[in-house]
Amino acid sequence: MRLAVFGATGPTGLEVVQQALAQGHDVTALVRDPDKMAALVPNKDLKIEKMDFSSADTVEPHLQDKDVVLSCLGIRSWPWSSVTLYTDSMKVIVAAMRKNNVKRLVCMTSWFTTDDPSNPPFFLMRWIIKPLFLGRVLTNMAQMEKYLQECEDINFTVVRPPHLTMGPVTDMEFCTEEGPQVLNTDGMRGMCRADVARFMLSTMSSEEWLRKCVAVIAVPKK
Repeated sequence: MRLAVFGATGPTGLEVVQQALAQGHDVTALVRDPDKMAALVPNKDLKIEKMDFSSADTVEPHLQDKDVVLSCLGIRSWPWSSVTLYTDSMKVIVAAMRKNNVKRLVCMTSWFTTDDPSNPPFFLMRWIIKPLFLGRVLTNMAQMEKYLQECEDINFTVVRPPHLTMGPVTDMEFCTEEGPQVLNTDGMRGMCRADVARFMLSTMSSEEWLRKCVAVIAVPKK
């Protein structure tokens, strides 16, 4: 497949790029700093294009002839600062996809972007982490998810991982749920970015999570 990857220099985006190349995909990393990308992934098969994210017109040329768009864009934000990155960037990406008739999108948000009284966050997340630290980020992620659900012409999959960790890719099983979190986690709270990338890539040609938001975690095989 011909893939365009946003957020390719981030730790999860790097995993997406490297694993996609290893799987034989035609990968284009869309980045602001091509030299940084080339140093991070010195692979002659990787296409690197300098991107201006100011409008759909500047992004549109980079999505020509692509089969799938993947976004691992993210932000570190102070608790009191406003966050609009997720909605702002997705509106540009979707507009550029439409100009090129690209339908398939896989992007990443997080557990707990939505509130479900029947499936509430654990105590620390609900009363401390979310209100004091991650609230604005999760709110904007949720707004992006809602925007995509209103885009009837875009075949999106929103991947919602838990707390992200570093480490090599594993062969652990994926537990999934169409909701804010996965309840059956075998006591695990986090998921390595490499496994998030593995799951994202696995959804590209599957219809199981088409136009859905899926919470995921990797757990040891039983």
